[in-house]
Amino acid sequence: MKSITDRAIDEAVLHGMVLGTWAAFRLVKSRSRRFRNAIDSFDATYQFRAGSTGRRLIFSGGRISTRMGFSPSPDYELVLIDPLGALRQLFKNPDDMIRLLMENKIDQRGNNYYLFKYGYLLGLCERFFRESIEKYTPSSIMRRIRDEG
Repeated sequence: MKSITDRAIDEAVLHGMVLGTWAAFRLVKSRSRRFRNAIDSFDATYQFRAGSTGRRLIFSGGRISTRMGFSPSPDYELVLIDPLGALRQLFKNPDDMIRLLMENKIDQRGNNYYLFKYGYLLGLCERFFRESIEKYTPSSIMRRIRDEG
């Protein structure tokens, strides 16, 4: 049985992961037509669970929202068996989700279409942030100044 401290950490990791993703999705949606098109007619409920705590990420009518609690029938559910261990692993290698499954840090349930769609949306976010960072690196700024001059 987990201590109160461990449960509090698990809940903080769960909510932090979902709220962080929600914030990134909202930011990219506001600036990327490609992302907006990808969610325009996409309706899905993703449920994230850690112990007795749950949080949902909901796509509906081109909008993205998050709610605490559980859905009776989510389209996809990700269960964080070891939330802190999963977070550590994601920081080490964010592209290695299979290792999280193999090491029993996460479990997943639902239609894999929703898993692939979620991965696609995360990929669009990564591309947006990578391009944004590249746009403002010193070499890119110098190149734009040189090209304009």
